Amino acid sequence: HRYIPLNYPKNINSADFKKMVQGPQIAWPSVILFLACLLGLFCLSWLAIDASIPFWLASIGNGILIYFLFSVVHDAMHRSVSKISWFNDSLGHISIFFFAPLATFELGRWIHMRHHRFTNDSQHDPDHFGHKLDWLTPLRWLNLDYYYTLYFLKQEEEDIRRKYLPRLIFQTILIASLILIAAYFGYLFEVIMLFVIPTRISSFITLAIFVYLPHVPFSHTSMEDEYRASSIRLGWEWLLTPIMAYHNYHLIHHLYPRAPFYRMLMIWNARLDEHLASNPYFVKTFGIGKNEGGKKNTRN
Repeated sequence: HRYIPLNYPKNINSADFKKMVQGPQIAWPSVILFLACLLGLFCLSWLAIDASIPFWLASIGNGILIYFLFSVVHDAMHRSVSKISWFNDSLGHISIFFFAPLATFELGRWIHMRHHRFTNDSQHDPDHFGHKLDWLTPLRWLNLDYYYTLYFLKQEEEDIRRKYLPRLIFQTILIASLILIAAYFGYLFEVIMLFVIPTRISSFITLAIFVYLPHVPFSHTSMEDEYRASSIRLGWEWLLTPIMAYHNYHLIHHLYPRAPFYRMLMIWNARLDEHLASNPYFVKTFGIGKNEGGKKNTRN
């Protein structure tokens, strides 16, 4: 079974590899994804308002588009969209407005860096709320921004609260005001169907694909063993890579967080021997957290 595309070079030289794992001047695939998602959101919303398609279909479509827009948010948090700071952060600010309207980009970046520092730590990982499966799981997965905000509000460091709380309050007031204005002018239904519900759909998908599947069974923290805290999901790359936005190789993101999402498979192959020697956590194509061993079925 070949799970590595053959056109990816193996074990490239150090200089090229160092360049590969850093963010480019402008990550054009990320920019194109950003523009395509915004265009798709506009078109689907327009078609629904024009009665060309049903609102429920536009709602689902917008939710899926916002899920893919998260890749831009995520890479912007790691400054991987562009080395031009204002451009990188601008795309992050715009994208997070659609993805997690109750959060701010700066706060989202701080929270996500905490996840990288404390991956799978039940006390400190901000993603821990999404790890448990019970009858309340759908409620938690539908409200990612609420639980991240709650995580922030529980922090005791005064400097952190002073830095991020004012903008968070402003953001909350802004979103509430926009919804109230829409309701006043008779567009509450459209806002709920084309904006509010899609953000909940994207939240659920993101929790499943970015938070739960890449880290289950949460048996190791990043401080214990980075190679066992996140996984490599073998097989069906032609399908899972676009669906999971390359995070079927999520371990690579944790090892090289500044690399753009679309380079993950390339980076994995570029240091294949080194990665395999570190006993990475493999998961079957459609498995959940079952270790397949570090070197099993990797080359034939």
